[in-house]
Amino acid sequence: MRSLVSWVQGVPCLKFALTCTVFLVVAAVGLSVADWVSAHGSGFQLTKQAQAGPYELLLGTIPDPPIVGEAILILQVADPDTGVRVPNAVVRAVPEGPEGPGAPLTFGPDSYDPSLYEARAVLEDEGPWEVTITVSGEDGSGSALFTYDVKRASPIAGIITLATLLAFVIILGLSMRAFLKQRANGQSGRRRKA
Repeated sequence: MRSLVSWVQGVPCLKFALTCTVFLVVAAVGLSVADWVSAHGSGFQLTKQAQAGPYELLLGTIPDPPIVGEAILILQVADPDTGVRVPNAVVRAVPEGPEGPGAPLTFGPDSYDPSLYEARAVLEDEGPWEVTITVSGEDGSGSALFTYDVKRASPIAGIITLATLLAFVIILGLSMRAFLKQRANGQSGRRRKA
């Protein structure tokens, strides 16, 4: 490893290329994930709240806000007086978009936190969507309506990633060219001396 570091330090083009590559990779990763990373690190927030009979519902989506395509709905069912989560409830939802109702959804335990409920929805159209959630449990049943404005995904993250990859390939190619040229000059100089 030490010989690799000293070799890179001895070739100015490679030092510059390595620095640029590291900077571009960090910038690309930071910009491409900025839309969906939450400050608390769990990747979602329960942003919408409604009363459904004897239950308080908190709903979040991944991504937030939802975009055309697949979205994960994360739901918390709680007692409104105590805030204690309600386990083992039967939760169903019907999403309805601009072009009509989508496929009915059945919520199951969340893969990261079993006290939450999770369902996957396919949001096929851009525009206003309504999600009617029905909850049945020991305390009774109720339903609530949640609305979302679904938009198309921005192509900017993909463009930035492509530009970064292209810049990386160009820098790598120029570095290899400089290295091979320097190596060829070094070998031809040794032959002349002999």
